[in-house]
Amino acid sequence: MDPLTIFGIIGFIWLAIYFIAQYIGVEKLSEKGIDAGFPFFIMWRTERLNAFLTRMGKKFPRIFFNIGIVVGFGGMIFSFWLFGDNLIKFFVQPAAAGGVVPIIPGVTITGLPLVYMLIGLAVTLLTHEFAHGLAASKDDIKIKSSGLLAFLVLFGGFVEPDEEQFENNATPQSRMRMLAAGSFSNFAWGFVFLIILANFYPLMSIGYYPPSGAYIYDLQARSPAAAALEIGDVIIGLNDTEIANWTAISTFMDDASPGSQLTIHKLNGSSVTIILAANVQNESRGYIGIYGADYWEPRPGWDLILTPMFVFHLQQIVFWCYLILISIALFNLLPIPVFDGDKLLSNGLSLVIKDEKKVKYIMWPLRVAALGIVLLSIILSFIMGKGLF
Repeated sequence: MDPLTIFGIIGFIWLAIYFIAQYIGVEKLSEKGIDAGFPFFIMWRTERLNAFLTRMGKKFPRIFFNIGIVVGFGGMIFSFWLFGDNLIKFFVQPAAAGGVVPIIPGVTITGLPLVYMLIGLAVTLLTHEFAHGLAASKDDIKIKSSGLLAFLVLFGGFVEPDEEQFENNATPQSRMRMLAAGSFSNFAWGFVFLIILANFYPLMSIGYYPPSGAYIYDLQARSPAAAALEIGDVIIGLNDTEIANWTAISTFMDDASPGSQLTIHKLNGSSVTIILAANVQNESRGYIGIYGADYWEPRPGWDLILTPMFVFHLQQIVFWCYLILISIALFNLLPIPVFDGDKLLSNGLSLVIKDEKKVKYIMWPLRVAALGIVLLSIILSFIMGKGLF
């Protein structure tokens, strides 16, 4: 199913939800905490979540959120260095510079990675916002509302503290604990997903045998493989080379030349011979035209609920959760207005500098520098054709 059709179905579902909400009555739904008065958007506020966050927040030791402040400032310094160093590379070593692009579903990221990214983004928003609620509760900052929300293909949660109490009654330390909690939580969960990635193969061995080939999940149209292979084929050999996983194919193709003959051996015992095409990105290298992953065969009994592609999808979801959690945590700590890092730094400075004008004199150059680094990096990424990877 092509992306346009998928988005069409999603749009139809959203319109159906909107018209059903209009039929039931927007005001009636609002009394139950459901805001569905606009197309493609729904928000659910619940007092039960308020009570849960308040109860759990009280149980957390304050030292946990104090550590979050230290991590927050450390992350802010690291963000400046990371993005600043990458920006310098655009001018002195362009090939080594990483792409800095906004995540725009369907524009800067499409296909299966879009699905993985949306899951990672939902995990990030939920852990980020709920951490704000836990920290606010610990310092007796009232949670005005909290709940879940969805907009088109984006899902997440939200926590709204009492702004008047936050700005006028809370101490700078309390505000800093709450502001740093979101990114601190993202870092912590990012570390959890990193641990899962580091131990992914042992974990998967519970329900699978070790990888024993390369599973093809898509074919490039009009490529050498398109007429000879099928989605679902498992490659176990290329010429006389045994293929145990997807990496083995990449290694083999490093030395493959366009126009050469390649015999592909499949798990079902058959084999096909193709003539390699030239790789578009490097015409000196051969090209098959397949997209694949490690082939994991489920163990007896597990094959009733697991498929070879389950491992691939799960690994990608875990990777994207890690990537989005860390990326948003770092971005959010930059001293840019609307980011938590901005208020975190200004509140921190207010503890050592009592003159508000002096605080502003320090903050604005840092804001301009942070915003300039990010915007210039994005512009240069587009000019040089650099994407997420």
